[in-house]
Amino acid sequence: MSRFDLMREAVSEARQTMRAADQQASAMASILRGRLRHVPNYVLDDLKRELRDYNMNTGKWKSGE
Repeated sequence: MSRFDLMREAVSEARQTMRAADQQASAMASILRGRLRHVPNYVLDDLKRELRDYNMNTGKWKSGE
């Protein structure tokens, strides 16, 4: 197998891993609902910073992502 084929396989595997992580993020968020007081402050700071780009009224993320 060539190095290029190995690289292509690694990228494909990374994409599959990211898709699986995205699916698990939804499951984890559902579990955390109502439990955020138990999350470390630095994690809450990061979450709040990321949520600045989310519009709760429209249910959409700001463009640019």
